Amino acid sequence: MTRLNARGFTIIEMLMVLAVAGGMIAILFTVTFNYYVSTVKAETATQMALESQSLLTQLTEDIRLADAITGTNLIDDPTNPGGWMTNDPSNIIIVQSPATDVNRDIIYDDTTGYPFSNEFIYFLNGNSMFKRVLANSGASGNTAITTCPAASATSTCPKDKLFSDKITNLTFTFFDINDAQTANAASARSILFVVNMEKQVYDETITLNNSTRITLRNQ
Repeated sequence: MTRLNARGFTIIEMLMVLAVAGGMIAILFTVTFNYYVSTVKAETATQMALESQSLLTQLTEDIRLADAITGTNLIDDPTNPGGWMTNDPSNIIIVQSPATDVNRDIIYDDTTGYPFSNEFIYFLNGNSMFKRVLANSGASGNTAITTCPAASATSTCPKDKLFSDKITNLTFTFFDINDAQTANAASARSILFVVNMEKQVYDETITLNNSTRITLRNQ
């Protein structure tokens, strides 16, 4: 009978195999992790761009149809008894817009001949930008619905719309009919908005700045 001359691995050989395998695993992990981090950063930048554009698009739609930018809210907000005030450093802007019915027809006040107005409050709370709607209760058939903070939202008062939780600042500059800068919101005929966003992703701070200028068509 022929007997095979079999032998096992030596300790040194085993250590060499483990070292090579460990090195390959470390390289694979590093490559995979770096790819994952790069993907997360790219997705974050894309998400920030989409969120900033969504905010500016909504502002554009509301302001182009607006009657005016008001200094304070004229419709009572029971969830904010102190009221609102258009203020750049505080990142608050109040848009006054005509109330419309289901056919998108403007609802007029028979006693004055002027349209009823709703108010849209854009405000920053921390790094979160919201839109609150204050619907004019006197406008029969008004399609706008007053909104509330998420903590006190109900079926009849849905929560405020959240645009993004990555906004560090929303600045706006008013321009009058002569295209000169003005501090008076009521005399504004166009507005320049600049949105600044920021998000920490691992070892890098992702930033994005977006801007648009909007004209009030109904002025």
